[in-house]
Amino acid sequence: MSIAGCATFEQVARLSLSDDSRTLRERPEGSAQRSSMGRPGILFLPIDGVDRFMLYEMLRAGELPGFAKLVGGDGKSFPHAHFDDSLIATMPSSTMPAWASVLTGVGPAYHGMAGNEFFERDTRTFTAPIPGTFHDAAPTLACFTSDEYCNHVLKAPTVYEQMRKRDEDVLIWVALHHMYAGADVLFVADRTVLAKAFEIKLRGMVEKLGENKASRFDFETLDKEVVDVVGDALNQKNVTLPDVLTVYLSGTDLYGHIADEGPETARRAYLREVLDPAIATLERDMQKLGLLDNRWVVITSDHGHTEVLKDDRHALATDGDDDPPRVLEARGFRVREFKQKVSKDADFQAVLAYQGATAYVYAADRSTCPLKGDVCDWKKPPRFEEDVLELANGFYQANEHGAGCAGMKGTLELVLARRPVAPPALPRAFEVYDGKRLVPIPEYLAAHPHKSYVELDARMRDLAVGPHGNRAGDVILIAANAERDNVADRYYFASPYRSWHGSPSRKDSEVPLIVAHPTRSTAEIRARAAKVLGNRPRQQRVTDLLLSLRYDD
Repeated sequence: MSIAGCATFEQVARLSLSDDSRTLRERPEGSAQRSSMGRPGILFLPIDGVDRFMLYEMLRAGELPGFAKLVGGDGKSFPHAHFDDSLIATMPSSTMPAWASVLTGVGPAYHGMAGNEFFERDTRTFTAPIPGTFHDAAPTLACFTSDEYCNHVLKAPTVYEQMRKRDEDVLIWVALHHMYAGADVLFVADRTVLAKAFEIKLRGMVEKLGENKASRFDFETLDKEVVDVVGDALNQKNVTLPDVLTVYLSGTDLYGHIADEGPETARRAYLREVLDPAIATLERDMQKLGLLDNRWVVITSDHGHTEVLKDDRHALATDGDDDPPRVLEARGFRVREFKQKVSKDADFQAVLAYQGATAYVYAADRSTCPLKGDVCDWKKPPRFEEDVLELANGFYQANEHGAGCAGMKGTLELVLARRPVAPPALPRAFEVYDGKRLVPIPEYLAAHPHKSYVELDARMRDLAVGPHGNRAGDVILIAANAERDNVADRYYFASPYRSWHGSPSRKDSEVPLIVAHPTRSTAEIRARAAKVLGNRPRQQRVTDLLLSLRYDD
């Protein structure tokens, strides 16, 4: 993989992360210091990279006593908590689109955070809060600085902004989450700790750091420090305590990607040995202040993990002779350079953006830039047959026969494409390209079942059909990944890692949602959640749930 534009964690640490907290909103003079006034508070715990089965099994087996106590259980029974078994991740099942959906109440086609990285064709901007086609931790860190990178990418109001519209004086604290528009205070960890953790994950640097415990140390230091920073703030003298507190814990995911022992063993150990004690500390701090007496606790995650092989053969990266860019080049497309920023007169006809088990491909109308050196008009939609189908067929033939790129043979499950439209018309839904024509997803899956896929058609519509749906590209590739039982048959779009996600599979897509309150019964909480979530909910319904818990009593 190209590392153009790469920044070391020492360089990234020099970003403007100078303190462990940042005031985001000056409260108007004379406003109430906090606004609960009998309304229940909320403790929201977004935990990255934990699938439903793993978390629930460990809780019910008594392996996570800190978590259990927080949700009013003893490891055997949970009389004040509801464990939802229906929540499904956004597609792709990756960090940024998932958390943006959780925090806005709409899908990617409406909130605009189409992936961990994506191309905005109307401005020729490559947006990459978590880069996949190049290595640079700076964009990720910029989400937490005064740049507020991720906040500015969002095209829909956050749940915090929606709360404030109902309740101007609500006091909201957010710890380390990427998106926090509408909150009063953002808490971060030590800048060097934060930078180093994200840099290690982006580079997959476990082999350069020695033993696994040394590499895990950076991630556990980050999570412990986040909890400590929040605890210190809660225990300050004369502090006004928050109505809504969000504490984001990322280490389970970060370590799961690179751990030599594999994602299952690594994440289970991390939950037991790192997050559970941290949660127990947070619970004690809040309990002694009376902050859990009338407060909903909501725990969820963004995606699961699927084990993959860490080698160049299975990693569909950007710099090898057997990687996806070679397919584009074989079809005559000039490919955008793999870095966040290129010059305004850069010459490219196709763009790749990686999401783990999924990849987006963007095509220009090549009639606007036929000669090398021509700058394409990316505001104009591509032509269907000459540009979009040419790309789709290129990847289909490479996957089936190795045409144009022998190493791509057998690496893909699906090639999806759609007919372009010109704005302001909404982008169309994706369909499956079968080598001859586009087939609607339900029709294709009826004829070619994919046993592990969950609600692919509906989730793809959430991704693609809306005012910002063109950010998901013109062709979407879904790698042969979690659908394959044998790890040796799995592929992913990234440099070599031990684990990835982003697929439509149950393994990546079935996420936990635990709702608890110390004075409510499981049956009452279950009924209340079901009324808000509906049948087979996707992650955007979590916003509706948080608003309901806060305001519908």
